[in-house]
Amino acid sequence: MQQYFTIGQLAALFDVKVPTLRYYDDLGLLKPAKVDPQTHYRYYSTAQFERLSTIKYFRALGVSLPAIADFFAARELPKLKHLLQQQQATVQQQIATLQAIDQRLDNRLTQLKQAESAPLDIVQVVSLPTRPIVYLRQAYTPNDDIELAIAKLRTRYALSQQVFLGKIALSLSQTALQQGDFTHYDGILLLFEAGEPTATAQVLASGTYLQIAFGGTHAAAAPAYRQLLATAKRQGWQLIGSAIETALIDYGITDDVSQSVTVIQVPVVKKD
Repeated sequence: MQQYFTIGQLAALFDVKVPTLRYYDDLGLLKPAKVDPQTHYRYYSTAQFERLSTIKYFRALGVSLPAIADFFAARELPKLKHLLQQQQATVQQQIATLQAIDQRLDNRLTQLKQAESAPLDIVQVVSLPTRPIVYLRQAYTPNDDIELAIAKLRTRYALSQQVFLGKIALSLSQTALQQGDFTHYDGILLLFEAGEPTATAQVLASGTYLQIAFGGTHAAAAPAYRQLLATAKRQGWQLIGSAIETALIDYGITDDVSQSVTVIQVPVVKKD
């Protein structure tokens, strides 16, 4: 005599929730062996065990319910092979996405550590690699709305709102530096972080830079510029390009302005 199991018993045997089994029934994915016409209770036989095991196997692999139903519609080896290949491609893409997110998290944590430990108000000579960027030539002062400019930058280069997508920097021309005008920037840049996919051919050149970090926002940058220029003159450095000013910790991270940290980098060469 065939043994039947209630939906609760089947759920307990396979560690599946009762609502899940009801949902599988509604989808036609796992129909009960019989249904009591008066009580509408569902009863399952051992014939459903293998099918439920297969469903659980596919779900553990992340296969969607529609894809599982499609497989059950015509169970055959080529279809199974195709289903597994498709799911493997999906998983590999998910892994790549998670690795990119992990890289962004690592980049941001590194940036925060550097900002917290950065020696403030000290001019340093640093060697920097080539850095991919996108650039928007637009006049900007610290009183302007930078978010609007950033939105224009993203739109111009079709950049999606990705998690931790790069760092925003301001460009101060060499002419403005030499004239002592530290409030009228000539451009806005997005510096891509390591691991960010970019199709841009724009870069910040590698080379020697004078760098200074200071506590405060762009509006408080003037004293740091003066200190940097004085050091360049005293040590015999010649400016050869625009200054790049990047907020390592800004209002996007904290509302406490006293915690803000900004860094300025200017490309230089030794005078003959």
